[in-house]
Amino acid sequence: MTLDLFQYFQLLSLLVAVICYKGLSHCRLLLFIPLLLLTNIVEIVGTNYRMLGWTRSDFIYNWYILLSTPMNLYLYGIMLRLRQNEKPIYIIISLLSILFIFINFFFLQGQGQFNNISVILIEILNIVFSCFVLLRLALHGDTQLGMFKDPYSWISAANLLFGLITLVLLGLQQYIRSNNIVIGNTSLYRAILPVVNIILYSSYCVAFVLCRIRINRLLLSSSQ
Repeated sequence: MTLDLFQYFQLLSLLVAVICYKGLSHCRLLLFIPLLLLTNIVEIVGTNYRMLGWTRSDFIYNWYILLSTPMNLYLYGIMLRLRQNEKPIYIIISLLSILFIFINFFFLQGQGQFNNISVILIEILNIVFSCFVLLRLALHGDTQLGMFKDPYSWISAANLLFGLITLVLLGLQQYIRSNNIVIGNTSLYRAILPVVNIILYSSYCVAFVLCRIRINRLLLSSSQ
């Protein structure tokens, strides 16, 4: 079994999430634990699919898109701190997005072909919702703590960066392949995405630790 460097950061983020589970529960981010568990399983299997006798790994990533999207949308719903009049709009957008991903998975691109259309939709949602989370934190966040000490800001900023770069790379994928653009002996797509993944999961680790610090401070203040 082989692992890429960024996968160690994925495993680390899962470990940190489990260690900081009380903090995640306090920040209402506990769903990150099953999400990261799913991510790690899919990435490890996807990297080592030939050991299982498979010829392609697209279908397992398609299943990941299908299963992880509702979890991510739920987490965004928490981080957005939606008002009562905003919740119905968010629920409708989320349900329509999930419905499209299901239709694409079962009827359009199918299970055997990588569902890049679904990924494009997901990354657009990532970019939009991350911007809204960061904007809301900037306008209504705790001014004493600052944005850099808010776990939601670390998660949203990392998701925003990941979404932007992934969307650009997917948009240029055909151009990159046809012109054989490489860094060293590695394609541009495979050279950049691992680095972005390392940034993403490192930021998650910071966010989880900040959640743990928050609950520790709360417990300390309540005991005094």
